[in-house]
Amino acid sequence: MTERNAQKRIGRSRLAPEVYKLLEGIVGSEWISEDRAVVETYSKHSIDPASFLMKHQKDGTNIPACVVLPHTVEQIQSIVRILNRHRIPYSPFTNGQMLCGPTSPAATVFLHLSRMNHILDIDEDNLTITVEPYVDYRQVQAETMKRGLWNGGTPLATSLTKIASQFAFAGIWQTDLKYSNLSRNVVAVEVVLPTGEILRTGSSAISGNKAFHEYGPGPDLHGLLRCSLATTGIVTKITVKLHTWVGDKVLKTPKDRPSLRSWSDPKYDRAELPKNHRLVWIECADLKTQLEVLYRVCHSGIGLGLNSCGVYSAYYCSQTQAMTEKRTLEHFFPAYNAYITMAGITSERQLDYEEKVFRHIVDGVGGSKYYSHEYKPEVLEALAPWNLDFVRNNFGYRMNRRTYAGLWLPLGEIDMAKAHQERWQEALDEFKPLYMTDEGGGKNDTPYVYCVNRGHFAYTETDNYPDPLDPQQLATAIAYMTYGAARMVKDRISGPPLNLPIEPFTTFFPEVGPNTHLFLRKVRGVFDPNSVAAPGRQVFSEEECKHIPEPVSQLFNSMREKVGLEALSTEP
Repeated sequence: MTERNAQKRIGRSRLAPEVYKLLEGIVGSEWISEDRAVVETYSKHSIDPASFLMKHQKDGTNIPACVVLPHTVEQIQSIVRILNRHRIPYSPFTNGQMLCGPTSPAATVFLHLSRMNHILDIDEDNLTITVEPYVDYRQVQAETMKRGLWNGGTPLATSLTKIASQFAFAGIWQTDLKYSNLSRNVVAVEVVLPTGEILRTGSSAISGNKAFHEYGPGPDLHGLLRCSLATTGIVTKITVKLHTWVGDKVLKTPKDRPSLRSWSDPKYDRAELPKNHRLVWIECADLKTQLEVLYRVCHSGIGLGLNSCGVYSAYYCSQTQAMTEKRTLEHFFPAYNAYITMAGITSERQLDYEEKVFRHIVDGVGGSKYYSHEYKPEVLEALAPWNLDFVRNNFGYRMNRRTYAGLWLPLGEIDMAKAHQERWQEALDEFKPLYMTDEGGGKNDTPYVYCVNRGHFAYTETDNYPDPLDPQQLATAIAYMTYGAARMVKDRISGPPLNLPIEPFTTFFPEVGPNTHLFLRKVRGVFDPNSVAAPGRQVFSEEECKHIPEPVSQLFNSMREKVGLEALSTEP
């Protein structure tokens, strides 16, 4: 090897050979690897600009030491016990979307759960389904819809998103007006704790009992496990609620669709609505009109899903990136809009009734037009992918053609969208758009608004699309997210990104709670006394606070000061 090539090589941490052998003895040599070509693939994640930036910086700490693929709960227990005994950090891994990389420079083991992809039980009487951690929403829907049931909503990218991962992360669905999101549909979980012990929640906590109720006996631990980012344990089984499905037993999805960067055919986007379902689009005059419609429809009790999607249709409904750009520049899709999805669960007449109520509300508010064969039929036709995506998201990951690598996703009341729009425009003025679609959600466009649980709350979303080959753009995307968290906390609009405790946000925003970070440190000490379960992902220990990189402290404190909060010292 030449001196020049040697200087280019990025170092990485390795496991002690004896530990590797112990893990190999559990799963077999076929299901463990420390090969550089293998572990490197686990080091860059989808919605994670920092993992891209680390590549530019030639930082190898984001590369796991080895990857192991367990097949059973018992294997996970054995692996975790060995790592706990040797005090080696680990992280479970499913689809690699975000928040799944190593959390320290120490040699880290990834437990890739792809072999645990089985549906364990469908209880048609109690309306539940129990699955292993690698089961995705597509599998659940394919099996339950045959039985006239479904899970009640869809996340971004149905065939990628795992239910167990969403439980440990955010649980966001795109169709969650009627049945709410995943967080409110979990019945029970089984978790392997960082010590290797098993914890079961809900009614299944009683030995031999079925999972039919989410509470008790004893303290309800769901809140500590849900959205814990795998720091309290690895979900090995999860039971969620099922709901009545009146659509086709097999969804009519476009078949044989190629996936080529520069080739498209609109016929592959022409999805038909499932039977007994209806979708109605409106174009609103402005944000005030749009939000008033959303509020009134939520309160009416009609509908399965209710959202406003703004610029996102330019991604979802465009076969190529060039088409996305053209439609964005031409403002082809409406800046302010709403779409309602309805299901005729009780009878066919339910659809007619619900649409009548919807139109009565929209007409009463005024200032909106319905897309139809008479008004902008070309837009209505272009929106056809949503006919399927409201129940099984097929097109959402078109957002990643550019690089979907930064987001604001606060949780609050529906009219939070106004404050979100204003703050996002402030960020656009301060940092400048990284790409034309970043302006979606700014002063001339709605943020994505997800109406949840009959409007009791909503998510609003705006995103960044940096060039992954430009480290400055990646750094700016991180600055956007940090500024957004600071602004939302300062103005008491919402918590840090996704309303989740994620470091460094947990420590740098003690206003949340207040001092949520102090409570979570105590929880961490109980669940993970040896600090092996993705240490520092949810909350830093006092010792870890002493080693926060100076650039990170400078970034967070600069954003705090920019919005009028005091800079913090992270020294205990």
